[in-house]
Amino acid sequence: MKTAIKYICNAGLFYTRLKKHFCPKCGRKLELRYISKTVSSNSLEAKNYDFSVGDTFLRGDVEFRTAYFHCPNCQLDISIEEMKKYEKLF
Repeated sequence: MKTAIKYICNAGLFYTRLKKHFCPKCGRKLELRYISKTVSSNSLEAKNYDFSVGDTFLRGDVEFRTAYFHCPNCQLDISIEEMKKYEKLF
C-alpha cells in the first residue's frame, strides 16, 4: 500500500523556496530540508497529527514531512519558526 505524504510548513512558497536565507551562526546560504515521520491514522499517535487536506481525510499510513533549514558549512539545523524570529531581529 502506498503511503500518502503531507507537507507541514508554517510559511509560504515564497518564504521557503524563493527567499534566500543565511546561517545565523556562520553567514552561509541555508538549504531547505525535510524530516519525515510516518504515522498510521489508526494509531494512538494519530491524535497528535492533522490527517485532513482540504475537505479530504487521509487514511492509513501518512508520511508527515516537516521543513527546516540546514547549513552545509557548520551543520546548524534551524526550524522555519526559529528562522522567522531570527530574521525579524535584523
